Amino acid sequence: MDLESCRKKMLSTLIIVMLAGPAWVRASEYYSSQALAERLSALSGQEPDLVHVRELAQSREKRTVWLVEVGVGSQEDRDARPALLVVAGIEGNDLVGSFTAVAWIERLMKLYGEDPTTTDMLKATTLYVVPCLNPDAAERFFGAPRIERGGNDSPGDEDHDGLTDEDGGEDLNGDGLITVMRIEDKEGEYIADPNESRLLLKADPLRGETPVWRLLPEGTDNDRDKKWNEDGPGGANFNRNFPYNHKYFAPEAGIHPVSEDETRALADFVVAHPNIGIVLTYGAADNLRQTPKSAPSPGRSKPMEAVNEKDVGYYEAVGKLYRAALGLSREMEGASEPGTFSDWMYFHRGRLSLAARPWDAALAVELSKPKKTEDRGLRTEDGEQAAVDRDENEDASSDPNAAEAEKKSAKSEDKRGKDEREQLTWFDEHSPDAFVAWQAIEHPDFPGRRVEVGGFRPFARTNPPLAALPGLAEKHGDFLTRLAGRLPRVKVSRIECRLLADSIYEIEIQVVNAGFLPTALSHGETTQEVHPTRVILELEPDRFLSGSKVTYLPTLRGSGGTAKARYTIRVTDRQQVRFQVVSMLGGRVEGKVELLTTTPENK
Repeated sequence: MDLESCRKKMLSTLIIVMLAGPAWVRASEYYSSQALAERLSALSGQEPDLVHVRELAQSREKRTVWLVEVGVGSQEDRDARPALLVVAGIEGNDLVGSFTAVAWIERLMKLYGEDPTTTDMLKATTLYVVPCLNPDAAERFFGAPRIERGGNDSPGDEDHDGLTDEDGGEDLNGDGLITVMRIEDKEGEYIADPNESRLLLKADPLRGETPVWRLLPEGTDNDRDKKWNEDGPGGANFNRNFPYNHKYFAPEAGIHPVSEDETRALADFVVAHPNIGIVLTYGAADNLRQTPKSAPSPGRSKPMEAVNEKDVGYYEAVGKLYRAALGLSREMEGASEPGTFSDWMYFHRGRLSLAARPWDAALAVELSKPKKTEDRGLRTEDGEQAAVDRDENEDASSDPNAAEAEKKSAKSEDKRGKDEREQLTWFDEHSPDAFVAWQAIEHPDFPGRRVEVGGFRPFARTNPPLAALPGLAEKHGDFLTRLAGRLPRVKVSRIECRLLADSIYEIEIQVVNAGFLPTALSHGETTQEVHPTRVILELEPDRFLSGSKVTYLPTLRGSGGTAKARYTIRVTDRQQVRFQVVSMLGGRVEGKVELLTTTPENK
């Protein structure tokens, strides 16, 4: 469905919405491909000078991958401004990222013209948003049976047997979901969690535990190879399909880097838009919950495997901003995978490249924990109870032996399955249908044996209940807006012109970086993908006595870094000279130097 068709279809709906109230007020829902197209069409129709929607690619199943550009002014102006790129829906189970991205656009539309800070930002910054890079995979949420996978439906031979997609899952209990099944098997790996019978733990022989269950995806052994559901439909996970650290022949990696039309289109887009200074990818990878590892640069002699130690401070600062926006009081465990888009954008393209899981069950549990205890004091940053006791009569504080015994007891406690139990407890309170109760079935591959189907519903642990979406999207939107304000931004802070002799002038132009980030990260300098900032004086080459038409500046650090361009020129036919300051990531500034006409003083 093209954008014009969506506009026509949405016309009557728009009229109703406009009469009923603000257009950005709407019910919380996850977006199907059609619903997303209709929503973007409505937004661009409301603010055509601010929100620009176009097609980025066509998926394998002929769904449109949309690109939204938010900014005012001409296309030429928007292309030259510092830019932030947000990519959501890169994996098929990231529905919450797509919702968050669209909600942010809606929020910007609401604030534009009303909030001075947001208005100024949108006049000086370009925002690129890909709400759903992988629409084919996301559509599984709306189909039946519902199955959660990260990749698209390109043919794949995951078990390397020469056949493609020959052994996928089946809905054996008829509930419309593909979950998991546990099979009674003494040669399995699992036992029931003694603290929560709905969950399983890996049996520990050192504890004398005998396995009871085997755990498999729901389905049958279609190709009779004694493996279950190891090669179902679906080939490439787009967040495993980019060049940096790409793993050939790995599951869901694709047949080669950027093998899919959608990933190639995204790669081509970022190459064609070098003004992108910050990238945020919503998906399974995450370097915002926890500061990524860093290492000294090996130069250009071998590939970097960790963030350059000179750049990691920016990741740390932005990570703190992110965690504060979400309400996290401590770092959580980060995550990465081979071939991610975010890694490619940093390690190959030299940009500040951020990755975030917009929501998962672990985050929900962490956010539900109290920031303070009632009587025992404050929590420290690592989440442990601080040893503060305001009640002098409490026995525990006056008995060091009891305190030591309590510590030893905590160390010896079996913590296996603790995280999953906490998550299940959270779901029981906030989304009781997230866990499917175990149901006994007759399985053709296991005659006479006990087989039960159940477990967490597809998408339940990666996407929040609908009621949580508005609040979550608001927090992410606040962070994204602040993130856009962290881009580098060049300005001219001083212009000096002295008349040295008849028609001979000395000019000095001082450039300052008023943004937070430097005009190039250290790794951006190493990759040489971020070009130096340059000052272009619009004069013929023979007018220069010193200096040249193009002067390259060193990297300008953030928060006030400066550099100067100096020239000696001979000019007889004009009273001013125009110039440009061009920064790949920090924008473009045009100005002019007024030439003095008075006679120079004798020295």
